Amino acid sequence: MRIRSKFLFFLLAMVIIPLCGLGLYAWRQTGELGRGLAQGAAMALEKNASQELVQTVDMISESCADTLDLLETALSLTAREAVQLLEAPPGALPSGPVILASDYDNPAFPPELLTDLPGADVRATYDGLAFHLAPGLTAEAARPQMRALSGILPFYKTLFARHKTLMLFGYVGLASGLHCAYPGHGGYPASYDPRRRPWYQNAATSPGITWDIMTDAITRQVMATMALALRAADGRLLGVAGCDIPMGAIFPESDLSKAWTDKMRAMIVSFAHKDATGQAELAVVACRDYAQKSLDWSAPVELERLETPDRQALREVIDELAAGRAGVRRLPYRGQDTLLAFAPIASKELAVVLAAPRDMVVAEARTAEIRVLAAVSRMLGHIGWFVAGAVVIVAAISLPASRTITRPVLELAAAARKLASGDFSTRVAPGGKDEIGDLAKSFNDMTPQLLERVKLKNDMALAMEVQQNLLPGRPPTVDGLDVSALSLYCDETGGDYFDFLEFAQDDAAHADVVVGDVTGHGVSAALFMATGRALLRGRAMDRPGPGALLTEVNNLLCQDTHMTGRFITLFFLRLDLAAREILWCRAGHDPGLLYDPASDAFEQLMGSGIPLGAVAEWEYAEQRRPWFSPGQVLVLYTDGIHEARDGGEGDGMYGKERMEAIIRREAAKPASAIVNALVADLREFKAGAHLEDDVTLVVIKATA
Repeated sequence: MRIRSKFLFFLLAMVIIPLCGLGLYAWRQTGELGRGLAQGAAMALEKNASQELVQTVDMISESCADTLDLLETALSLTAREAVQLLEAPPGALPSGPVILASDYDNPAFPPELLTDLPGADVRATYDGLAFHLAPGLTAEAARPQMRALSGILPFYKTLFARHKTLMLFGYVGLASGLHCAYPGHGGYPASYDPRRRPWYQNAATSPGITWDIMTDAITRQVMATMALALRAADGRLLGVAGCDIPMGAIFPESDLSKAWTDKMRAMIVSFAHKDATGQAELAVVACRDYAQKSLDWSAPVELERLETPDRQALREVIDELAAGRAGVRRLPYRGQDTLLAFAPIASKELAVVLAAPRDMVVAEARTAEIRVLAAVSRMLGHIGWFVAGAVVIVAAISLPASRTITRPVLELAAAARKLASGDFSTRVAPGGKDEIGDLAKSFNDMTPQLLERVKLKNDMALAMEVQQNLLPGRPPTVDGLDVSALSLYCDETGGDYFDFLEFAQDDAAHADVVVGDVTGHGVSAALFMATGRALLRGRAMDRPGPGALLTEVNNLLCQDTHMTGRFITLFFLRLDLAAREILWCRAGHDPGLLYDPASDAFEQLMGSGIPLGAVAEWEYAEQRRPWFSPGQVLVLYTDGIHEARDGGEGDGMYGKERMEAIIRREAAKPASAIVNALVADLREFKAGAHLEDDVTLVVIKATA
C-alpha cells in the first residue's frame, strides 16, 4: 500500500472513529434500554408461566393418580377372578368357548368378527378370548386350564366396555406356559412364552403390583405394563395377570400441557430409582415419545433418565418430590433453557413432570426486544450515510496534501531498486530534518556496509571450496576392503575432517584412515583443521606408528593452541595389510564401531587418549586386533551424528542405538549404501531442521 493511501486512511480514521464511536454509544444505550425492558417483561412472563405450569402439573398429577388407582383396582379384580376360576372344581363354574390364538391367524376366520384396536394396526374381537400355547405345551395338556380361564370372558367384557381407552390388552399368563388374552387376537410369535417376559418374571417375585416398560410382542409398540401375581391359598404361584396400557392413555384427554405448545414434553417419572453410584435419579417411566420407538419385541426397553448439567437443581427436584411437594425449577434440559414443573402422584413413588422451553414462555418479550433493536439498526443506517459524506470530503482534502510526503519516499524506493540490481554507488539526496531525512541518511550509510557483506560472502564461498578440496576426492581401492566416506557441514565451512594418509603412497604394506573433529565450527574451525591436517600429512611421510605420530603432532599443536582452548579429537586407524591386523590410536575421539553380521554383535574400538593440542608431552598408546572377517563393517564417525537433536517438537538425540540399527539393517550392502542410509535416516530424524554440528562418516567393509 502506498504512503498516499495510508495518509488518506489516517485522515479518514480521524474522522470516522469519533463518528462511529458516537453512533455505537447511541446504539448501545438504546439497545440496553430495549433489552432491559424485554428482560423485565420476560421475568414477569416467566413468573406467570411458572404459576400456570404448577397448576397444570397438579391437575395432571391428580388425574394420573385416579387413572392409576383405577387400573390397579381393575388388575386386582382380574387377578382375583382368575384365581377363583383356576382353583374352582371342574364344572363348578361356567366356561366359555376356547379359541386358540392361531385360529385368529387362519384365513378362514370370519373377518367380520374382528375390529381395529384403537391406536394399533391389530384386528381383534371383544367377543372372545385368545389362548396361546408356549413352545412345548400341547393343547390337550392345557385344555383344563383353558376351560377354566374361559370363564373370565364376562368379566373382561364388562371391564373393557367401560375402560377400553385405558387398556389395550388384558391377559393372564400361567406357570404352565398358557397365555390367555383379551380382546381375542392372533399374531403371536412362534417363540412367545409369557414366563420369559419381564412383566411375568418381575410380578412373580414381587408381593404387589409391578410396573414395566416394554415392547408389545403383537403390536410392536412400547407400552406400560402392570402385572400382579396369581397365588393359590397355600401361596403357590399359579401365574401372573397383567394389562397393557398405551403411553397416550396414561395422560388424561384433558391434558392441559397440550394447550401450551407441541414443544412442551409431558412425562411420568419415578424418583425411587438409583444410579450406579446409589444416588437418586429421575427415570422416565412413561411419555408419548416411547410410543414412537420401533424396537425388537424381545429386547428390553431402556428407560430414559431425566438429565441436566445442573445437578444441584435436579437434586432439589428429587428432594421436593420425596417430600410430596410440587414446584418448578429453571434448568438446562436437552440443550435448552427450560422451566421444569413437577408434582408427585399421590401414594405412588411417581411424579408428573412438564418440561417447557423458556424461549416459548418469553416469546412476546423477545419479540419486543427485536423491534427495539430493529429501530436502533435503522438509526445506525442514518449515521452511516452521514459518515459516508464525511469520507468523501476528507478524501478530497487529503489526496493533494499527501504528495508532499510521498515524493521523497518514492525517491528512496527508486534508489533501493538500483541497489538491489547491484549498483552500490547509488545514493539519495537527504532532504529535511524529519524521519524521512533520517531514513535517507541511513540508506546512504547502509550501501557501503552492504558491499562489505557481499565481499565477505564471496570470501566464504571461496573458503568452502578450498576446504572441500582438502578432503579426499574419492575412496581408495584396497583388495578385500570397500571404503566410503562423507562430511556434512552445518556452515559454509566446518571443523570435521577425514583423510586417507598413505593410500596414495607406494607402501602397500599398510594404509591409514583418519577422522577428526575440531572444537566449534565455521571459518576458525576450518583453519585449525587445515593446520592439523598439514601436520599429520607432514609427519606421516616418515611412517611412524600411530602412537608416535599423534604424540609428535600433539606437541607441535600445543605450541599454537596454548591458552586458546582449541583442540582436535582424532581417531587414527592403520590397516596393516602384511600382518593382517588393524592398529588404532584414539585422541579423545568417539571409539570406532565394528559390526560382525555372523554374531550380530557390535564391538567398540576403545583406547585411552586426550584431544590433540590439549596437553603437551602426552604419550599416546596404540591398540590392535586381528584383521577383518568377510562381511564385518567398521564405522568411524564424529559426534555430530549421534548428538543431533530431534527436528520435531521433542528434544531427543539421534543416539548410537539408532546408528547401530541402521548399520545392522544395511550391513549386507556396499559401504557407500551404508553411508547413504545413515545420512538419509539422520535427515528424516531432523525433519528438515538445520544441522547443529558437522557430521563425518567413514565406513570400511571387509569383502570376500
